[in-house]
Amino acid sequence: MAEQVKNEGFLTEEGKLIFKKIKAHCQSNNILFEIDDLELAMLANSFDLYSSNAELCNKDGVSMTIITEKGGNYSQIRPEYTVMKNEYQNILKHSSKFGLNPGDRAKIFAGMKKEKKKGFNLGK
Repeated sequence: MAEQVKNEGFLTEEGKLIFKKIKAHCQSNNILFEIDDLELAMLANSFDLYSSNAELCNKDGVSMTIITEKGGNYSQIRPEYTVMKNEYQNILKHSSKFGLNPGDRAKIFAGMKKEKKKGFNLGK
């Protein structure tokens, strides 16, 4: 397996650390193939975007007050909160493929056992 992320140019330093941590988890559970690196990089990017935007929302709140030209004001959801919500959905969508929670790992391992019984070669 390649040690460096292919197409890692879009990951921040924090994203690269997240990528390495998730990749180590997947490798220790034998559920990662080299072809998975790109999707894993997208997942790491989503975690990074989620955490950086969550930090901003925790600091500044999830809404902001907008002042109109006429002096009125209204409350609006911060763009950072919208990004955070979208990235959370991406995390949920992609994390199950890598067994990032016990239920997903059980499903992956059950599928691997089933495939072995059928005689498929799951080797790398």
